[in-house]
This record gives sequence, C-alpha cells and structure tokens, in this order.
Amino acid sequence: MCWKYAVSLSQSPVVSSSRVVSDKCESGKRQGCGDCRTVNICSYDQTVLTSYKCQDVEPDKPYCIGNGICAAEYESESACAMADDLCPMTKAGFYPDPANCTQYIYCDEKQAATPVSCLAPNNAYNHSSSSCFLRKTLDDCYQVNCDLTLNRNKWFVYKPFPQLYFFCSSRGLPVMFECSSELEVYDVKLQRCKFECRESGRFPYPGDNKKYYECVYVTPFKLELFEQRCPLQLTYDDEKKICKV
Repeated sequence: MCWKYAVSLSQSPVVSSSRVVSDKCESGKRQGCGDCRTVNICSYDQTVLTSYKCQDVEPDKPYCIGNGICAAEYESESACAMADDLCPMTKAGFYPDPANCTQYIYCDEKQAATPVSCLAPNNAYNHSSSSCFLRKTLDDCYQVNCDLTLNRNKWFVYKPFPQLYFFCSSRGLPVMFECSSELEVYDVKLQRCKFECRESGRFPYPGDNKKYYECVYVTPFKLELFEQRCPLQLTYDDEKKICKV
C-alpha cells in the first residue's frame, strides 16, 4: 500500500481503505479465512453471512488458518505481512487502534501490523509511553466507531496524541496518519497538520529558512504563535535560534 500526501502544506488526501477481505467461502465450507486475520461465516451457497477479526475474539490468537480457525502463529508470516491501514507511513513502532482503546499495534518498516492487547482489566493504551495504563476516567479511553454511518468518510484527530489523525473510510475502517513533525498537531477544520506552541522560543518554519515561528507568552498562562521573517540576506539558524548570514 502506498499513500502520497503532504500533511504540512496541503489538504489531507482523499482516502479509500485498501484492506480487502474475501467475500466468498470455498465450496462446501461454512467457515473459512477471509484473509490471514479474518474469519468468514458462510451459507451453503458460499455467501459470507458475517465475519470477525480473530484478534477481537481471541487476542492471543490473532491469525486465521485452515478452515477458519484462530491461531497464535500464521503458517507463513511473510504471506500475512501485508501493509495495514492502521500503520502511518512514518517509522516502525507502536501505534494506537483508534477503534479500540484496549488494543494497540506494532508496525514494522513495511507497515505490516501485529496487534497487541492490554491484558490487565480496566487498562487502556497510552501512546506517550507505548504501554497500557489503568483507566481512571472515561476520557482515558478514547476510541471512535468508524462503522457508524455518521462517522464514515470523516477525519478525526487522535485526541490523546494529536500528532496522529485518522480517516474513517466508506467501509467503516480507520486509516491512520501522522504529522511529519513532532512540533505539529492535526487540525480537523483545516484538514492538515499545523505548528502548535508548547513552550516559548523560536522554531524552524518548514520548507522556508527565511522564516521562523516564535512562541511568546501574552499572559502568564497563554502562549501565542507569531510568524517571523529574517532580514534580507539572512537565514534562520535553528541551532543558534537567530537569523544569520
């Protein structure tokens, strides 16, 4: 799967989910694998009546093998290592499942996902620490049901960590993205990532070394963002935090 998008300077991309699950069962079988992680339940005419992810039913057995049986290991890991829409095209690491706060995924360099669950009760995933923590309030569990009609074809920011954002596709599946800079957060109204002040100081302006951001306290508790431009013949040096020749 290959996505092309520019999160800082342009509108968010139009997205269609690439996850494809088989819509037929083998002749004579009432149950089978739709893909390496999905079980299909079928009628005798091979029509799929319903399907479910092994991870959702048996977290320690995320793979579908043989005649629709969930297992801890797949027969061929390379065959199951397909790019997953929950993996941003950034770097390998742990990422949240925006549809389930008690679950998260590990994305490798090829954007292949391995699901992981919070095993302790009342725990939720914390992206800042890449681990699970005890939920104390309802807000500690942030999740969005992309399958709801009102959420489909809609952008969301992952509120616990706003550098992440996702699109609920027309098929009711989340597609995850990540801002290109740690200094940026996703703005749903603008449908792009933008710089956000978190502390006072000067910061580089992406794509233009003649400019820089400056964050200044305008009240004891309020930071405000200003775009500054270096004088002619000077460029911004982020190491020294000044404009220089």
